[in-house]
Amino acid sequence: MNILVINGHPDKKSFNASILKEVIKNLNSKKHQIETLNLADMKFDPVLRFGYRERMEEDAEITRSQELIQWADHLIFIYPIWWGSMPSLMKGWIDRVFTPGITYRSNPRGSFLVNFITGRQFEQLAKGKTATIITTSQGPGIWFKVFSGFISLSPNSYGIAVLKNAVLKICGIKTNKILSLGLVGREENTLEMRKKFLKKVSKYANKI
Repeated sequence: MNILVINGHPDKKSFNASILKEVIKNLNSKKHQIETLNLADMKFDPVLRFGYRERMEEDAEITRSQELIQWADHLIFIYPIWWGSMPSLMKGWIDRVFTPGITYRSNPRGSFLVNFITGRQFEQLAKGKTATIITTSQGPGIWFKVFSGFISLSPNSYGIAVLKNAVLKICGIKTNKILSLGLVGREENTLEMRKKFLKKVSKYANKI
């Protein structure tokens, strides 16, 4: 299986970097082809400056990202939840990479609502791919997992639900696992808790 691991944290020394290392270390390289995108190391403009009205200049990092998205069978996203959402760097990367013709096509004709209900609004160009979402947050991890369904009952669930439902699902990518470590940065989040979470991540990566 082709696996692409994306770390969306802008800080190279973050706990998310430790999660990335554990994932890479424990994925079975004999079973899988593995590629990594560490967004903090990439030099690209994260602003979709013209929306979809006009194409931006060619960007080698964006082109490579799109090629890897199309190549991958499984995507692993690692990122912190800040202000109820993903970091702006990761959001900008998604804006630039998950574009029409790459991961989906949108139907401009007729009623959006009717098209959406009948499954005719979006053509899912990434259908058949799967994803894992690994997040950290200052709020309780369980809060984000419980309220990240199709209908988000809590504004704090947006950090996972927007990626799972408003990006991946639209493109045909099924999220089959969510791992969340909460209370990061709080006194109650001990070193032992973080080590335990890394073991959980390692165990999961080893089973893929």
